[in-house]
Amino acid sequence: MIFKVFSLVGIIVVSLFLFGYDAKRMWDYEIIWVETYSSDPEKQSLDFNVKQNRLGEVFFDGYIFYNYKLANGTMVEVRAWRSPTGNENEYKTVPYLIPKQTYDKFMKSYYDDLLYKNLCNCSTLPEPENIYPWKNDNYTFSGCIVQPKGFPDIAPQGYYKANFSVTGEVNWGFVGVAKIFDKFMP
Repeated sequence: MIFKVFSLVGIIVVSLFLFGYDAKRMWDYEIIWVETYSSDPEKQSLDFNVKQNRLGEVFFDGYIFYNYKLANGTMVEVRAWRSPTGNENEYKTVPYLIPKQTYDKFMKSYYDDLLYKNLCNCSTLPEPENIYPWKNDNYTFSGCIVQPKGFPDIAPQGYYKANFSVTGEVNWGFVGVAKIFDKFMP
C-alpha cells in the first residue's frame, strides 16, 4: 500500500517537473450568435457578424461607432446565464458577471486585462494608455477569434448567454450566445 502511494506521488512530481504546472483553460467555445442594439444609432451604432473560416474556426467581424461624449452618468454592466441545452427556458443566472458600475470604473478595472488583451490583434481599439478621453470614432473588428484571457480556467459545458449593456445618454450593447465544451488537453 505504501509503495502505491509513493508511486502515485512520484508520478505526480515527475509530471509536474516534466510538463510544468500551469493553470490552463480547460474549455473551449464557439460563438453561436450575437445581436446588437442601440437606442440612438445616430450617436452610437454597432454591428457584429459571426462567421466561419476555411479551417472551421468561428470568428466575428463588426464595428462600434461612437458619435457622442460619454457622460459621468454612463453605466456599464455584464450579466450572464447558462443553459445545458441552449433551450431559452432553461437559462439560469451564473456568477460570471460585471456588476453595474460607472464607465470610468469599468474602463479602469476591465479594459486592459479583459477587452484589450482579447481584442487588440483584431481591432482598432485604442491602447490602454490612450483611452482617456474616449474618442468618437468607428472602431472595427476583423477576424476576431478571442482566446479568452482573463476568463475562468474551468467552466461547465453548455450554452452561455451574455448581455453587455451600456446605459446613459444612449442605451446600447449586445447579447450573445456561445457554446462551451471541454478542451482536449495535449
